[in-house]
Amino acid sequence: MKRLELEAWSSLECELSHAEAAAIRESELVEVAAAPGPNRWRLISDSRVGVALGPSWELRVNPRLTVARLFFLLAYATDPSGWRDRRADFESEPGLLDAIASGFSWHALRAVELGLLRGYVGVEERLHAVRGRVRFGDQIARSAGLPLPVEVAYDEYTPDVAENRMLKSATVALLRLPRVPPLARRRLLELRAVFDDVAPLARPREAELPRFTRLNERYRPALCLARLILRSASLAASAGPLASTSFVFDMNRVFEDFLSTAMKEALRPHGGEVRAQVGRSLDVAGRVPIRPDLTWHAGGALRAVIDAKHKSVEQRTAPAADAYQMLAYCTALGLRRGYLVYAGDGVGVADLSIRNSNCEICVRAVDISRPPEELLGQVAELSGEVVREGALCGAERGGERLSRAALRGA
Repeated sequence: MKRLELEAWSSLECELSHAEAAAIRESELVEVAAAPGPNRWRLISDSRVGVALGPSWELRVNPRLTVARLFFLLAYATDPSGWRDRRADFESEPGLLDAIASGFSWHALRAVELGLLRGYVGVEERLHAVRGRVRFGDQIARSAGLPLPVEVAYDEYTPDVAENRMLKSATVALLRLPRVPPLARRRLLELRAVFDDVAPLARPREAELPRFTRLNERYRPALCLARLILRSASLAASAGPLASTSFVFDMNRVFEDFLSTAMKEALRPHGGEVRAQVGRSLDVAGRVPIRPDLTWHAGGALRAVIDAKHKSVEQRTAPAADAYQMLAYCTALGLRRGYLVYAGDGVGVADLSIRNSNCEICVRAVDISRPPEELLGQVAELSGEVVREGALCGAERGGERLSRAALRGA
């Protein structure tokens, strides 16, 4: 078994067969490029982290962020009011996937220790006795003239509900991964036995969190981790006879989700609304779509556009591609100012004043390696700046005024 390991935003040169290189490329965890020499390949990682496993190889890409900090980003993006409850001893695990497996198994066992959640599920089937109500339309269509079997529909009180299905699907996905910590694997095997009467999800990657009530609130931490696992895990068929199991998620998406949630919370006292991924177009005909990460609307108008980038600001200025992207957003949305927010220390970062235009691109950074309270403080400062500049831009555009709620505390 070839074990390959590297960090995000790095590269590794190694020896692989053509079939192995093709399978690794199919996992979508890293880019694969030919290197000098026979059977030599260069693996190039970006913002994607995780693990991929094939019959003769195992590849791990580790985040540069510590497990504790990463868990904070994930937990806060899911539930800003309850993130503290999801920080536990499993954050001390050395690797990301070890921590996720340990954390999920710990929370899932806690969720089911009082018994599986049950609910009423609608069932339609053919029986030799009447139960519930008879589906006369189906009975006539399928069994015309025959008294049995009977097409019936009824509600069954069962543990085979959406919450348990999510937990079982996440359990099965984690058990496919290599080198899961022994304690976590024992917990996962116990969970699989507990969910023996529960069917897995048919489309696990499309799973969404249910509405939480007093009945399923104890499932919340486990379900939040289950959704992360199900969206990131896949069984991919690769070239030839090989197949690879992969668990991949994008740190760009993690940072974007965190910043979106944190900005919503920080801007809440000022009024208005933060919207994520609002679809617009650059051209009048609508042939060139744009989808900024965040927009802030207040006083009946669009006030700010923000794009999150999970990378450090190199040479204290925004990369050209990011600047072009933000310029397009500002032009299409009619804004004088746009914000590029990077995951870094932000010391000495310079804004960009665009030639022959009144547009300015503000380059900001929030240091996600800092303790949670300090990180949220940085987001609050950024939000205050967005409110102040939004008020000024609104005043410049024909004397519009933000509501008192929007300006409060700016």
